[in-house]
Amino acid sequence: MNNKKNERILSIDILRGFCLILMVLVHFVVYWGDSAAVNTWPYFFLNHVIADWGAACFLMMMGMSQVFSVQHHTGENNIPAFQRVLIRGGFIFTVGICMLALAWGPDKIWQWDILTLMGFATVMLFFCRGLPSWTILLAVVGLAVCTPLLRGGIDFNSVWGGGFIDVPVISSYLSGIMLDPAREYEAVWRTKEIVQGFLFTGEFPVMPWYIFPPLGFVLGRRIVSGKMRHDLPFLAITGGLLALLGLGWAYASIGRDPSAIITGYIAPLSFYPDSFTMICYQTGIALLIFSGLFYIYDVRKQDKNKAGFFAGIFNLASRSSLTFYFLHYLLIGWPLALIYVLTGGYYKYDLLGAYNALLAGFIAVTLLVSLLKLWGKNKNKYSLEWFLDGLIRRYASS
Repeated sequence: MNNKKNERILSIDILRGFCLILMVLVHFVVYWGDSAAVNTWPYFFLNHVIADWGAACFLMMMGMSQVFSVQHHTGENNIPAFQRVLIRGGFIFTVGICMLALAWGPDKIWQWDILTLMGFATVMLFFCRGLPSWTILLAVVGLAVCTPLLRGGIDFNSVWGGGFIDVPVISSYLSGIMLDPAREYEAVWRTKEIVQGFLFTGEFPVMPWYIFPPLGFVLGRRIVSGKMRHDLPFLAITGGLLALLGLGWAYASIGRDPSAIITGYIAPLSFYPDSFTMICYQTGIALLIFSGLFYIYDVRKQDKNKAGFFAGIFNLASRSSLTFYFLHYLLIGWPLALIYVLTGGYYKYDLLGAYNALLAGFIAVTLLVSLLKLWGKNKNKYSLEWFLDGLIRRYASS
């Protein structure tokens, strides 16, 4: 593969865009779906089959992108490089906080959404640049293995509603293999709880979600060095084994105490918090899907201008991922707030049936993609990426 500095890796853009668009559908079904929607196959498929590994893929793609940024600025002094990383990471972190405040209200900003994790990871990955890949991989494995141990002294029940319940639909066939927290995360404005949420108990805490950006960073190095095509069989086999390991251990955990999610290794699948079996499953599926897309779009060297209609949409969403992500939360939260002002009823988790909520998600995707196309004709002026680029050029020019 020709690794020119200005050549984009199409599989990364497609996978990131795919995850973004599916995420919109997931969030509309979750936040607008009512109690009846929870017991349907579309809800289960989107919220648990797709979303459980989609977030891991999204973070892994973010780590890969950091490598291409490093390659683009090869030979640059470390001071402007760190300034640029600090501005980028701080901007993403701040956007994540503002997004939660605007979508759900200021009392929800310490939920620790994925954007705050990405902002933190952007800065931390800077220090991975001088490390050997094997050291980074050892740290990734160590973080995954140590997470259950480090969570041992934390009262997850107090912040996640008092315990765990069976995930509907799948529980009719395999009761106890997958669990959800009883209620949504309860953000508290106290320093200890805020820090604890950021590190361990939030929606996307550092432990264990930080494992995915460094993993992507190592894979990005293999792409830049031209070795990824030879790694694909190994990645596919490793991914398959990890996914089977996660599912197998989750099956073996049936009947165990639900607290195994927090401190155990043979534990039910759980996204909040991310159980050890879920970590294995997510990593495996992420490796499998990326290796397949990389083979299709970057090894076979199809004409990247003829990748297809949907690939073009995914690519468009990927290039404006921050703006896309930010706006989709407003499209979910603001109508709920407007309905509350007009009727006095706040219908988060209780607005529509599963299929109507899914239809609303498709409408939102169409609206966002159309908006990005119009924005592109105006050179994305005033998008979040435009503001970020302006900040970097102003304060971190090399």
